Amino acid sequence: MNRQKSIRKISLRTKFTTASMILALVLCMIIILISYFSYRDSMFDRYEENITSLVHTAADLVPVEKVNQYYETMETDADYDLLIKQFQIIQEQNNLEYLYAYVPTEEGLNVFAQGTKPGEAGNFVLGDVLGTDYYPIEDIESANALFTNPDKPKIYITRGSDFGYLITAFEVIRDDGGNPLLVVGADMSMKVIDDTLRAYILLVSGISLLIFGTFITVYLVFLNKSIINPLQVIVDNATDFVNINMDDNIGEIVALHIDVKTGDEIEMLAEAFNKMTSDISRYIKELTSVTSERERIETELRIAKLIQEGMLPRNFDFPERDEFTLYASMRAAKDVGGDFYDFFFVDDDTFCIAIGDVSGKGVPAALFMAMTKATVKDLVLRRLPVDEVMTEANINLCKNNEQGMFVTLFIAVINVKTGVFQWCDAGHDPAIIWKKDGSVEMLKGKKGFVCAGLETAVYKMNESTIEKGDIIYLYTDGIPEANNTTGQFYGMDRLINLISSKAEHDIKSLCASVLDDVDKFALSEPQFDDITMLGFKFVGVRE
Repeated sequence: MNRQKSIRKISLRTKFTTASMILALVLCMIIILISYFSYRDSMFDRYEENITSLVHTAADLVPVEKVNQYYETMETDADYDLLIKQFQIIQEQNNLEYLYAYVPTEEGLNVFAQGTKPGEAGNFVLGDVLGTDYYPIEDIESANALFTNPDKPKIYITRGSDFGYLITAFEVIRDDGGNPLLVVGADMSMKVIDDTLRAYILLVSGISLLIFGTFITVYLVFLNKSIINPLQVIVDNATDFVNINMDDNIGEIVALHIDVKTGDEIEMLAEAFNKMTSDISRYIKELTSVTSERERIETELRIAKLIQEGMLPRNFDFPERDEFTLYASMRAAKDVGGDFYDFFFVDDDTFCIAIGDVSGKGVPAALFMAMTKATVKDLVLRRLPVDEVMTEANINLCKNNEQGMFVTLFIAVINVKTGVFQWCDAGHDPAIIWKKDGSVEMLKGKKGFVCAGLETAVYKMNESTIEKGDIIYLYTDGIPEANNTTGQFYGMDRLINLISSKAEHDIKSLCASVLDDVDKFALSEPQFDDITMLGFKFVGVRE
């Protein structure tokens, strides 16, 4: 047996609080990230603008017309010294890491001028070549590409190199013919950006958390007052109502009175709960009364069923008579039904069998059945011919039949010495003659209209003969009209085939086989109509 998994319940207050905090954190993160990238890009733009301007200023100070002269003679003059002094001032006053001018070659960077003061790291003089022992080969190749290709980027940001976190700007100086002479570059530390961004993020985070914390607090207070607390009142009252033991405390069941004044859907929900519990209380009281009444009716129906079963003859043995054997059965579709059968001696040599099927089901059909059965038996015992019995029964049943009920009826009066029998059929299913040799024949003759359907109906008597060992098999339409889940009917062909296939020529065995086959055919489809059968086997006078 599988155990139902226990589900841990989480209150709405916890859910809303958790969801609100998560939402606040997510919004804070979004605002922080947007602020971070926006502020960082703004600072980057300012640094790029600043360093580009400084490189441009430094490039304007270079005496272009003397560059080749200085490299050829390796001698400086007052103009060169002034340039160095100006580079040093620009580097120092603008917090540049390095300010320099050089000519890139395949061996390295050939220094022209720089702003680092003598004695400090990074101080080089005219003609120094900084090769792979100072710069990585990638930087040297990039410098040569910059020198020869005017479309190369002029701004670089490097992080994690030997020189630190820098922003670098370049400008290529060209002669009057457009040929590249020098590259002027400047390096500015970006470390201050990290410190500034860190301080800015801390400030934005604190402000965001303060704003959202205040908002979430106010929101949760409002939520508890206007939603959570009123819902909790409804839940508590509804739980108390549900936990009442209906079996032991029927008298304690009263409607809820939830007093919630929120002026919104929650108040409407509380009013709906009040009305629902009021209706449930009323329905339970009504159901209690209806249940008692239903139990009384069911008891009366069980008694009625017993009475009806008592009206049908159950003794199929006639110890002093050996001219015939018979058996009958009836299974009602409801507690009581409208089918019936009857058999009795008219005199020493004459035996009557009858079967009928009243329209409808239930108590009305059972009452009409009882009246029909009593009427037929009374008329037969008056020794009237079967056609007159049917005619008189029809007239009597038509009287005061305001409900318009009717009954199909088959009556046969059999001479148990000779096997000759007179019979009359009022709209009933045709009788079957099951011959001694196992063959099956339908009893053919004149049929009449159903009884109680038309007061002026006229019925004809038929006469037939059965041989020793033959069986007259009577049944109601509950057998051929039984249907299965697909809507198919059992049908006469299936019934006849079943009878023909029986090896044992016995009435009781046949009735049991028919019931079993009908149930197998119908499967789970409920029985729609009463099923009644009667069989009479003619044995004849023993010699």
